[in-house]
Amino acid sequence: MLPISELMRHEIVAVAPDAQIRRVVEVMVDTGVEEVLVVDERGRVVGSVGDDQLVAGLHASRSRSWWGRLRADDGGSGPEQRLSNLAAADVMLRRVFPLDPATPATAALGLFDEYGVRVMPVVDHGVLVGVVFRGDLIRRLLLPYAFGGPART
Repeated sequence: MLPISELMRHEIVAVAPDAQIRRVVEVMVDTGVEEVLVVDERGRVVGSVGDDQLVAGLHASRSRSWWGRLRADDGGSGPEQRLSNLAAADVMLRRVFPLDPATPATAALGLFDEYGVRVMPVVDHGVLVGVVFRGDLIRRLLLPYAFGGPART
């Protein structure tokens, strides 16, 4: 079995919990990732912010979502001003499911579906060593079958 350590990204895209949403979006655009890990001052992954959290906020009710708070009338400041006051911790997905580097890649793919997430940190003895995106695994493990056979590993 191919371990996840052979497919993970070693370049970890992360922000602090207090990073402004504007900064999170800049990081996503600059790096091309769909989701950014949120890592605290001790190096622990405490959540993630992805385009799905940002888009979901657009469609959520005003009373329950951070987007609703952003759009609320607060004396004339526009959404851009209120957006600059939100932090990654305000909107992040708090479900974090770390993988061990030895986790088989096929097992990791199943865990993505089971947990309903698109990114998982890879942690070795408490140290963040990489990140795996669901889309990366699909491209590597499943798409080759559409073109005549399994991926060569």
